[in-house]
Amino acid sequence: MDDEPLIFVDDDPPVVRRRGPKLSGRAQPVSKPRRPPGQLKPGPNFPVNSWPARTVRFRFRTRILTAAATPVNDVHANVLRLQLQARFLQSVLQMVLGYLPCAMQAWFESWFPEWTLPPRLILKQQKKNWDDEVEAEKAAYAKLRPLQGTVIPRLFGELQYDKTAALLTSDIGGVCLAAPEGGMLELDEFRRLVCQALAALSRFGALQDDTKLDNFHLTDGRVMVVDLEMTTNENRQPLTDEQLQFGVDCAVDFLAKSYEDNQYCFWEDGILSVGVD
Repeated sequence: MDDEPLIFVDDDPPVVRRRGPKLSGRAQPVSKPRRPPGQLKPGPNFPVNSWPARTVRFRFRTRILTAAATPVNDVHANVLRLQLQARFLQSVLQMVLGYLPCAMQAWFESWFPEWTLPPRLILKQQKKNWDDEVEAEKAAYAKLRPLQGTVIPRLFGELQYDKTAALLTSDIGGVCLAAPEGGMLELDEFRRLVCQALAALSRFGALQDDTKLDNFHLTDGRVMVVDLEMTTNENRQPLTDEQLQFGVDCAVDFLAKSYEDNQYCFWEDGILSVGVD
């Protein structure tokens, strides 16, 4: 009984004590499990996801759109990936636009975006009682307009879908960093790409407050940011350069830890494996 060390809770005069295990030498921190070093690749349990498509029709400005719709994943039920059905009139318009000067093409696209849409789009419905978040996301897209198409998706506009407000954006493609397909980067490369994307937002006084891996996509060798409904920007409260840099650094550290944890789980479950050189 006397040989058992006491563990004290609180630094002030101890008010609680309990027995603890015998300690030999200096206590060592417990290291968290990590996947083995090496290039990750799809493992034997790598999932192949597919969702059945359904046909949807809705009005966007002066045009009725018909598309094949599939969920983007099994988590975000309010987000659909659309494959537009080709229409003869749009084909004719696009052919005619090709003969016009660039300035006139840009004018037409800005006033009538519904007639120059790409074939693949994303439709994001408003969640119930999320009116403020939709307005915040629209404001973020407006503020970050110069980054549309390179760091964030391009916003084409707002519409009503199934009696609910929705945003129509470009489909940036690529893979979600929370999914196994996007979980094969080396950690240093992950940090570099995510830092580049978040730093681009910060140059416009904005931070991505919803720091989850599923809000970041790897597309054509760069990371793009999606889901801007929880973005801090200067329209609410101006941030100093130091605050913006601190926010970027904290977000990168948090996301890198989440990414590393995901990689271990994917490896342990056989979803990803380590390649042999």
